[in-house]
Amino acid sequence: MDTNTLLILGVGAALLIWLVFSVLRKLFGLALIAALAFGGYLVWTNPELLDQALLLVGA
Repeated sequence: MDTNTLLILGVGAALLIWLVFSVLRKLFGLALIAALAFGGYLVWTNPELLDQALLLVGA
């Protein structure tokens, strides 16, 4: 392979890695928000869990 081909492949690989990590970061953020919302819903609708959560935070 010549230098130009290796350079183009390297740039393509770097762009692909950047794209994958940026998508994974956004998916992780969305999953974290969904987990927090679901946890809040569970605590809000379950008085026993609400009591445990209040004891955990010291309120």
